[in-house]
Amino acid sequence: MQYSKNKELQVSALTKIYVWSVLFEPLLYFVILPQNITGIGANISRLFQLIVIFSLFFKVLLTMKIKFSSPFSSLNNTFAYYYIYIILIGIIGYLVGSYSYFQIEQVANDENFFSLFVNSYHFRPFFEYFIALYYFVYFVVLAQYMLTKKEAIDYFFKWFNLLFLICIFVGFIDLLLVVLFNPEYYGLSRHIADTQYPGNRFHGIAGEPRDAFVYLILCIGILTIRDIWEDKKKLTLFWILLILIATFLTQSFSGVLGLIFTIGLLLVFFIRKLTFKKQVLLLIVFLITILFVYLNVMYSIRMLKYYDAISLAYFNLSNGLELESVLIASRNNIFPVWALWLEVQEFNFFHLFFGNGLGSSSVINNFYFNYSGVINPNASIVRMLYETGIIGIFLFIFIFISPLKKLSIDYKIYTKLKLLMLIMLGLYFSHRNPAPYIFFGIILAVFHYKLIGKNSNSKNEI
Repeated sequence: MQYSKNKELQVSALTKIYVWSVLFEPLLYFVILPQNITGIGANISRLFQLIVIFSLFFKVLLTMKIKFSSPFSSLNNTFAYYYIYIILIGIIGYLVGSYSYFQIEQVANDENFFSLFVNSYHFRPFFEYFIALYYFVYFVVLAQYMLTKKEAIDYFFKWFNLLFLICIFVGFIDLLLVVLFNPEYYGLSRHIADTQYPGNRFHGIAGEPRDAFVYLILCIGILTIRDIWEDKKKLTLFWILLILIATFLTQSFSGVLGLIFTIGLLLVFFIRKLTFKKQVLLLIVFLITILFVYLNVMYSIRMLKYYDAISLAYFNLSNGLELESVLIASRNNIFPVWALWLEVQEFNFFHLFFGNGLGSSSVINNFYFNYSGVINPNASIVRMLYETGIIGIFLFIFIFISPLKKLSIDYKIYTKLKLLMLIMLGLYFSHRNPAPYIFFGIILAVFHYKLIGKNSNSKNEI
C-alpha cells in the first residue's frame, strides 16, 4: 500500500493531531512535567490530547452537532457493564469504610496547590473513575471516529513505524555507549523531566525499561495489524527477534511477570478452543517463554535479587520486619495484597471477589506508608484485585476480547488478534500502561473501515 504526500494532505489537521497523541502516549521519555507539578504528569501526548478535546468541544458548539457512540452497542457494552460494576463497588466501598483509613496531612515541599488537590485522598478516588472512562473513550471509541479514512489509517501506520525504528535505533546505540563509556556517559534519562538513568538497560525513547518492554510488545501487535491492513508480511522473523532481544535487554522484572500472567491468560481464555495441533504449537511457545523467563532471571543479577527478596517477603511481613531493600520501591504493590490476605485469613472474602472501589489501593498504601498522597500500585493486577476484585478483573478482560468475535473477521486473523490482545493484557497486569487501549482502538478502526468505512465514502470523519 504505497503512501504518498498527496494522500497525506487528505488527512485533516485534527486527525493528524489525534494520531500523534496516540503515537506519543506510550513514549514516556517525553514526559515534560512531573506529577508533583501537574497532579497527573504531563507528556507531549497529553498536550495533543488537550488540543483534540478542545477542538472537538468548540466544533460541537459551532455546529451544534454531536455524535454519540451507544455505551450498549455490541462493541462497547462490556465496558458499560464493567463501569456500572465499578461504580457500585465504589459506593459499597465508601459505605463500608474502604476510603476511610487514617490519613495524615503530610505535604511534600515540591507540590503546588493544584497537584495537592488532584492527588488528595478526598478527590483522587473520584478522579480515578474519570480516568477509567477517559482512557476507553479517547483511545478506543474516538479512534473509530477519527480514523475513518484509508489515508488516516495509512498516516498512523507510517509514523508509528518510524517512531518504532527510532526507538530501536536510539535504544541500542544508547545501551552500547553506556556499556563502552560508563561512567563518563550515563545514557538517556527515563524522562525529559528528570535525570534518573536506568543504567545498562535498554529503554530507548519509551521511558523506563519496564515501559520499553511493554512498548516493544505493543509494536509487535500494531505492526501485525499493519500487515493485515496492507495485506503484506513486513513484520519478518528478523524484526521479531530484534524486538525480543531488546525486551530481554530491558531486564524488566515487571516484563517477566507480565509474561507469566500472559501464560495464565492463554491457558484460561485461549488454548482450550484450539485444535490439538495448535495446542501443541502453543505449548512449544509456552516452553520457549518459560525458558526466556528463566534465562532473564538466572542471568541477571538484578532479577536474582528480586527472586531472593520475594522468597523472604511473607516471612518479613508476618513478623513485622522490614522488606528486603530491593523490594522497598515495590511496597506499593505489596501492601494492598497483604491487606487482602489479612482479610482472607479472617474468612472475609468479599473484597477479594468484589474489591474496594477505584482509588482505594492508594488509600490503603497511604495507611501503611503513613503518608498522604497518591501511592497507587504499579502492577495493575494488584491494583485491580484490591479495587475491583476477581470479578472485576474478569469483566475487564472481556472488554477487550469479547468484541473481537463480533468483527466478522477471518478465524485465523481473529485467533491472532486474540492472542496478541491477551499478551497485551498480561503485560498490563504487571505494569499499568495504555497498550491494551491503543491496540484495541486501532483494531476497531481498521476493521470498521474494512467492513463499513469504505462503503460510506468516509462521511463520518471529524
